[in-house]
Amino acid sequence: MALACALVTAAALPARAEITLAARFTEPTDRYGHGALGPDHEFANLQIDVTRKAGSPKGLFSGHSTLTYDLRLDPDMVYEDTAPRLSDLDGDGIDEVIVVQSHLKFGSRLLVLTVQSGKPEFLAATDFVGEPNHWLAPIGIADFDGNGHRDIALIDAPHRLGVLRVFEYRDGALHPTFAGGQFTNHRFGSDTILGGVRDCGSGPEMIVASFDWSALLSLSVTPRQTVAWTRLGTDTSPGGFAKALNCNG
Repeated sequence: MALACALVTAAALPARAEITLAARFTEPTDRYGHGALGPDHEFANLQIDVTRKAGSPKGLFSGHSTLTYDLRLDPDMVYEDTAPRLSDLDGDGIDEVIVVQSHLKFGSRLLVLTVQSGKPEFLAATDFVGEPNHWLAPIGIADFDGNGHRDIALIDAPHRLGVLRVFEYRDGALHPTFAGGQFTNHRFGSDTILGGVRDCGSGPEMIVASFDWSALLSLSVTPRQTVAWTRLGTDTSPGGFAKALNCNG
C-alpha cells in the first residue's frame, strides 16, 4: 500500500527553511466511486510545488524558482478530499502536506507527506479504516491540548458514525489521543467540509455540528485528553459555521 510517485527530480534541495510548498489534487477519477464529496472529487494525482524563497541559494533551482512533483497513486487508491492541507507538524520551518487517501478495499486513512532530500516523501499515516466507502473528514490542525505538539482532528465517518478522533504528531508518527462522541462536519455529496478550527483568545477550538445537525458546537481538548463542548446555537448552515469561525458565535 505504498504511495506510488512520479517525481520530477532526484537532486537535493536547499535547506528546508528556504523553501515553501503549495499543493493541489489533479486527475479526477471514477475508479473508487464512493461519491461522498460529489462528482469529480476523487483524484488520482497530488501535485506539489516546491518554491525557493527569494534570496535563498539557487542550488537545484538554477534557472527557475519552482519545481513541481506529481504523486500519482496506484490503481487501487485515490485521494478523497476537498484540498490538501499544509501545516508545519515537525517544527522545521516548512509545511507538511496532509491529505485523506482511500483504498478501494480498505477505505480511508490520513496521510502526511514531507520534503526530504529533494522530493516529497512519506512521513506518517493512520491505519486504513478497513472497509470501502468509510471516509474521514478532517476538521483542522492545532496544538489542541497545549503540550507543544501539533494535533490533527477529524470526524470518522461523518454520515454514519460521527466519531471525533484526534491524532498527535510526535516522533515521526501520528499517535491517537482521543476517540469519542458523535458529531459531524459534512453532508453526503457536498464538496465542502464545514467548520474547522478557531482561536478566539482562549486556545484552539473545533467547530462542528451535533450528529443530527440540530446544534452548532465548539469542542476543546483538556490537558487530560478529554473533550469539552459548548453549544453555540442552532444555525448549522454554512453561514452559521462561518460566523462561529470568525468568533461571532
